[in-house]
Amino acid sequence: MMQLSCFIVDDEPIAIETLSLLIGRFCPSLKIIGNAVTVKQALTTLQQQTVDILFLDIRMQQETGFDLLAQTGTPSFHIIFVTAHDDYGIQAIKFSATDYLLKPVNAEELIAAVHKISQKKQSDKEQVELLLQSYVLQKQHQQKRIALPDQTEIKFVPIDDIICCKADNTYTTFYLVNDKTILVSKPISEYESLLEPYGFVRVHQSWLTNSAQVISYKKEDGGYLLMSNKIKIPVSRQRKHLLKRIQ
Repeated sequence: MMQLSCFIVDDEPIAIETLSLLIGRFCPSLKIIGNAVTVKQALTTLQQQTVDILFLDIRMQQETGFDLLAQTGTPSFHIIFVTAHDDYGIQAIKFSATDYLLKPVNAEELIAAVHKISQKKQSDKEQVELLLQSYVLQKQHQQKRIALPDQTEIKFVPIDDIICCKADNTYTTFYLVNDKTILVSKPISEYESLLEPYGFVRVHQSWLTNSAQVISYKKEDGGYLLMSNKIKIPVSRQRKHLLKRIQ
């Protein structure tokens, strides 16, 4: 197995030590080339050495992991966030970054994250652009948007403009206001957890709906939702109890 270099950034020395022990025991394909407890220290190493994987803490006293990413330009390394904060921000990170780990780090999750990276030929540069854009939007308290990468570009779409999403194997089609659509090569399950805090409901295995865009629930034909764009979305028998979330 090809050996990958990794670097750990965390403001807690004990967290660095714990993760280093786990990597040494369970991830023989990784070589730790160093660690840092501040953004400044990390930048010095990242500017001088080639790193395949960056294990990055999010909240570090007066700094954040995003502050480091903002100063690295267009990095070639993969990013695995290691954080103790399991909130909505984590869902966005999971969507955009290579992976994330919650403290205390679970060995199986660490192994799975490293394996995912080892299967990739190169880092996706879009991931950092998505992360930084999401971070800036949240920091400025602007209207919530989601980054949707299609074949030619990354589109930042206001969540309120999404009417519904349809699954097609590992692809998802977003139906937007003004009859626009965007096809993304990610499964609908990724977006379900990301959009649920904004009133989206998975009423069918193949459909994720924006409750604010529902016109009515029709009881005929087994039951379906009529959306603002006139699309009829079936409601599965097993998920009819979720209709109470639509207001």
